[in-house]
Formats: sequence, C-alpha cells, structure tokens
Amino acid sequence: MTLAEALRDANLFGRFFRSESWSAWRVFLAALFAEATDEAGLELYRTCTGRTTWPERPFTEAELVVGRRGGKSRILALVATYLACFIDYRPFLAAGEVCTIAVLAQDRGQARAIFRFVVGFLEETPLLRPMVVRKDAEAIVLDKRVTIEISTASFRGTRGYTFGAVLADELAFWHSDEWSLNPDAEILRAIRPGLTTIPGAMLLIASSPYARRGELFNLWRRHFGRDDARVLVWQAPTITMNPKVDRAIIDEAYADDPASARAEYGAQFRDDLIDYVSIETITALTMQDRHELPPIPGVTYSAFCDPSGGRSDAMTLAIGHLSQDNVCVLDLLCEAWPPFEPETVVKQFADELRRYGIASLTSDKYGGEWVPARFAEHGIELVQSARPKSDLYVDLLPILHSNRAELLDHPRLAHELTSLDRRPGRGHDVVDHRRGGHDDLANAAAGCLVGLDLDRRPALVKLSDVTGKDESYALPDELDYLFLVIVDVDADVAAIYCGSRRQRLYILDVEATFLRVGLYGELTARLRQMTLDEWHIALCRTFAPEHLRTLLSGPLTTFEDCLTAGLDPDELIAPTSEYMSRGLVRFGPTVRAKMTEKTIAAALTLKGGDKLETALQTALVYAAWIEHGGRQIALGSAA
Repeated sequence: MTLAEALRDANLFGRFFRSESWSAWRVFLAALFAEATDEAGLELYRTCTGRTTWPERPFTEAELVVGRRGGKSRILALVATYLACFIDYRPFLAAGEVCTIAVLAQDRGQARAIFRFVVGFLEETPLLRPMVVRKDAEAIVLDKRVTIEISTASFRGTRGYTFGAVLADELAFWHSDEWSLNPDAEILRAIRPGLTTIPGAMLLIASSPYARRGELFNLWRRHFGRDDARVLVWQAPTITMNPKVDRAIIDEAYADDPASARAEYGAQFRDDLIDYVSIETITALTMQDRHELPPIPGVTYSAFCDPSGGRSDAMTLAIGHLSQDNVCVLDLLCEAWPPFEPETVVKQFADELRRYGIASLTSDKYGGEWVPARFAEHGIELVQSARPKSDLYVDLLPILHSNRAELLDHPRLAHELTSLDRRPGRGHDVVDHRRGGHDDLANAAAGCLVGLDLDRRPALVKLSDVTGKDESYALPDELDYLFLVIVDVDADVAAIYCGSRRQRLYILDVEATFLRVGLYGELTARLRQMTLDEWHIALCRTFAPEHLRTLLSGPLTTFEDCLTAGLDPDELIAPTSEYMSRGLVRFGPTVRAKMTEKTIAAALTLKGGDKLETALQTALVYAAWIEHGGRQIALGSAA
C-alpha cells in the first residue's frame, strides 16, 4: 500500500488527515514518493521547490524548510509510522540485526514531540496496534524487526545503526560551528553510511530556517530550485502548509519583529544575522597550551564576573591584565557549572581574586544587591556594570580585530565567542548567544578585556578627585546659589542637586529612579526645600530638556536654550573630565553615602571618549558644564 492510499483509508491515516488543510502536505508527500498529483499540486510543487518537472522516482533525502506551526512534526511522524509498518526491511537485515527509524533533535525533549505523534498513530489505529511488541518512553519495537527510537544529535551516538529512516528535527538550531562537540555537518556525515544498507532508506530534515549558515542552509543553497538535485528541498511559509493558523498572530509577529517573523513564519533564511567573530580570528589570538598565567608581583589585575543562581547557567570569572604594549591579556578563567551552591562559588572566586591582589571587580546586572553583598562578606567590593553585555561584545570586537588581546587556550571560550550572533538593532548592533546556547565564559572574558582596554583612557570622574576623608572635602558653610539638573532617558530619570561656592561645584544630592506620576514635582519641591530650609539662599534654577518645560514649575532653563546650535552633548565629556580632575567638583556627604548604589558607581565609570548612555551620566556632565563650561548662564537673575 502506498502512502497516498494509506492517507485515503479511514481505517489507517485518513482519519487523522481528512481535513482539507492538509492538502499542501499531500502534495509534498506525493513528490517525496514520486506519486501522481493534479495540476494544482504541480503548481504548488513548482512554487515550493523551485523545480519545473515532477519527480520520476522517490527521493531518499528531503529537506523541509517550513515556518513554525506548519505541521512539520506530524508529517515526519506520519512518514516514520508508514515506513515502519508498511515497508518490509527483513530481506536486507543480517541475523540479529534490527532496522532503526531514528528521530533526532538537539535534545530528547524536542525529539519526543515527533515520537508522541508516532505513538498516537500506532495506539489509535486498530489495524496497526497489534504490531507493537514493546514500548517505553524513548523506543517502540515492532514485530517486523523495526525499532522507532528517539536520540539526541550526536555524531558518536548515531554510528553503528542500520537505518530505515532518520528524521532530523529543527536542524537550523543544531550546533554548526567547528568548535562544537557535535557539529551538524559531522552528525549528517555519521548518519548517511547507516542509510546505505537498506535500499530506499530516507533522511528527512525538517526545520524552520534561521541564519544563513549551517547544514540546513548549505543543503538549501545546493539543492533548491534544481531539477537534477538528489535532495528534495521544500520551502514554504506557515500559512501555505497550515491555513488554519491564526493570521492575526502572524501579522502581529511581523509588526513586532519583521526579520524574526520572516524566518519563523515566512520560512526565509535571515539575512540580518552576522557571525560575531570568525574562528580564524579567535585561533590567532589564542595562546596555545596557555591555560592559566600565575600572578606576577607588581602587575595590576582586573576582573569581571558573570554571576548565576546555580540552577541553569554557569557562574564565571575572568581575570586579566594590561601589558606594557597595551595588549589585554587573560590570565585566568573560572567557571562553576550548575547545579552549585552560589555561596560556595563566591568564596572560591574570592580566593582567586585575593591570589591576584584584586580587592574589587565588576559584574553584570544579576541578583540585585545579593551578589555584591556575598562578595563583600569576603572583603571583595563588587560593582554592577550599567552596560548590557551586548555593548561589551560590541566594544570587544575592535580589540580582537586589532590583535590587542591574548586569550587562554580554552575550547569552550572559543566556542562561545564564535557562536555569538550580531544583528542590527535600533541605532546600534545587538550581540547575543544563539537560541539554546550559552555565553557565560564569553561574557566574563568580554567584560574583563573591555575593562582593561578602557583603563587605557582617562576616567571622566576619579573618585579620588571628588571624595576623600580630609576636611577639604566637607561642604562649605554657605553657598552662592543652588541649581537642579534633570535628565530622562527612556523612562530613567536622574536628578542632581548642585551648589556653587567661589567657582567650585558641590554635588549635594543625587536621585536616579524610574519615571512615575508626580516625580518631577517631587524633584523641584526638593530643590525649593534645600534652598529655603537647608541653605537659606534665594537663588535657584532648574535645568532640563526642552520637552519637560511644561511639566516643571519655577525658574527653568532648558539645555536647548544654553547649548550652541549643533553642539553634540557627547562633546562635553572631555572638558567635564578636565574640570573634575582639577578638583573643582566635590561630592557632598549625602552623595558619598550613596556611592555604593550601583547606578552612581556605574556613572562614575564613564571614560573620556565614551558616549553618554545613561540619564545619570548625562546629568553629571551637564552639571559640570553649567558651572564651569563658560556659557555665561544668568543664574543670578532667577529667584
């Protein structure tokens, strides 16, 4: 019985696929087994394969590039069930040999999706149910010396089998780089010899597309649209293969992220995803057989930590130093794989930090105040970076491409770096690990190396310039005037209360918070309170962006009123750094008490040559510029 006949038989598969919505899949199956179709089917075949002539013989290898929820898994399960039950493999098997129909996926959980459909077809079809000899969670044994089983994608685990068919699910999301333990190309090479024993054995690959790399893309590129190609490549959007999908969901996906939706539902390979860095670049920077460098007396080391709660992600630490020729050198990489007890790992990392003479380190934003508190228990100060890891990766690229880094010989670090994706974002590139991947080591290494590179540039604010224990850092008894600087960036609001005395700027208080109703009124009320109750002076003013003019009361000057035409606010960073380094800026006791807060500490890491990225950084720069920028702002005229 052919598959087409089994699909029409209500006692077999017809009861599962009687809906007209499966008509496109019937055309694909007809093409796969070289069975007859009508003119409408031939036209669909030409559209989805790029071919012009109908196949004369069945295919032994096919690739389904179909959008999400298009029905791929159920069709693969149908083919697996049909081959297992209707094809007699025994004439091709040696004594004791079993024919295996394997369902492969990146992990067993994903493979079970197809396997469950197979179980359903067998258990709910009375004519097929007696063929089942034994069944468990991962295998079904039939009475014809056929086993249907699931397995993970591994080029080692797939050797030694005699396959009647192999169903490879979501191949686009298998690992595809040479650093991987199981590259997709090696898995397919390991599978194909197992298909040669039995004539007509099939390799069926199904996946929604992703980036223009890996074996799914390579097979599509070599075989799509070619009448003489040995592999049938069928490419179709979700709505073509499953008209029942809610179009509103697809339309919403296109509106939210067109590039992603074109791949997920339109079955088009993404052209916006770029490999972050090449294998050749990483290999050239890797110091072969260098796994760790011991601490050297007199060398200043820096560290970056990627914390974790111990359940799903690894917790990693990178330590490095800047060489005399300004090369960023990695000295040590530590990682703890889950599951682990976070407190134990923090202690281990703290011991390594002390070994290298490091009393403070930086980490990404994770765990709120828990992470700094745990390191503080071991005498280590931890500052959480305000910059997302994507920005660290972007800043790492010029370091890698200019050969200003020395990496440890660590295969997982190399794998994570080469597995990163870079894609255009809103105004800047976004870099992150691929779906299902990890970048814990890469994040720690990037943070350490970028931090070392930043250390080559002058700091916008040096804590030693604006804080201290001697009396010269105390606030004066009286101030000439007060002013408030308010900046909001993407709903983050920073307010800096400033006072001036004899051309010296005193930052009296800082607020960094999220935008909420009534916030601007609270900030200006605080300024009035400071003016009248705390300092008893009559001169004050609020500086803010133009769009806040109608929301603020009292004397107001906008930045647009003060800045000369065409002046980029980022150009104020360099002169502001000079003003602060000359000791003209002092932080009052209230601000010094807030120095441990992550937002303030992050703002003080701004380096000369950087761009203003946060509201607090921007407010600090504007405050110094207003007082010392020589703009002749008439503060005295505002009461």
